[in-house]
Amino acid sequence: MKKKIETIILQAKEEVYRLLQGGNFSKFLGHGYDFSELRTYDSSDDIRHISWINSAKLGEPYVKKMHEERELNVVVSMLIDGRMAIGKKQELMGQLLAVLSYSALFANDLLQSCFFVGESFKQYKPTKQIEEVEVTLKELLEIEPLGLALDYSQIGQRLLEKIEQKSLLFLVGDFLDEVDLSVLAQKHEVCVLIVRDRWEEAPIQNPEAQLLNPIRNRLISKTLSSSAIKYYKEKLEEHDQNLYAHFNKHKIRYVKIFSSDEIVKSLEELFYN
Repeated sequence: MKKKIETIILQAKEEVYRLLQGGNFSKFLGHGYDFSELRTYDSSDDIRHISWINSAKLGEPYVKKMHEERELNVVVSMLIDGRMAIGKKQELMGQLLAVLSYSALFANDLLQSCFFVGESFKQYKPTKQIEEVEVTLKELLEIEPLGLALDYSQIGQRLLEKIEQKSLLFLVGDFLDEVDLSVLAQKHEVCVLIVRDRWEEAPIQNPEAQLLNPIRNRLISKTLSSSAIKYYKEKLEEHDQNLYAHFNKHKIRYVKIFSSDEIVKSLEELFYN
């Protein structure tokens, strides 16, 4: 375990230093939570802020409101249930926790972590101490997920009650259950990192395989027939499309991640595209 933690921390620091250091994830404007906007030029504006390309297209001067560099309150919330035992999902969540945490601390932002572990909830104190990352990472990786059941329908309300200050809020989980983050997104800037194992999305037919329900930690008597796999894929696709529609409606940014190799690229896609 110690070696695994050291490896994750080293990789996370290298990735943050190489690609993510030097800017806040969230692009805030002034003291609000609106993104920058394009507006007509006013005589009081600095001409350096004129967008010449947009001005040429629109036929009159336009300026871009600049994003303000400011300290953020960054909250990383890990959603853990029995499905985290599938493949390397739990380790991937640990890698995401490390990258997000170091990115926040290296930008001198205030970091807070919280864990949904089945029905229980643990909230860590806000910190700027880099040593705390190893503490939370170790606790995450030591969790035995098999048999844990998490009620996704309670996540939004629980976080709304626990996090008072407006925050850049990361939710990390597999999101294979229905969730409503509409009210949470009205107060916080919410970003969802969907952690999946590729087998979950494309199971292979194997009549000899023993299936286990990770939520109940019980064997499943049924086998993976071709018709069962087809039905499963159709329902998963339907679920994900509804999930994305919910996120898009409430301006929640999201990305799906399958492996550690995709972390930096996925975060760049989430924030800079």
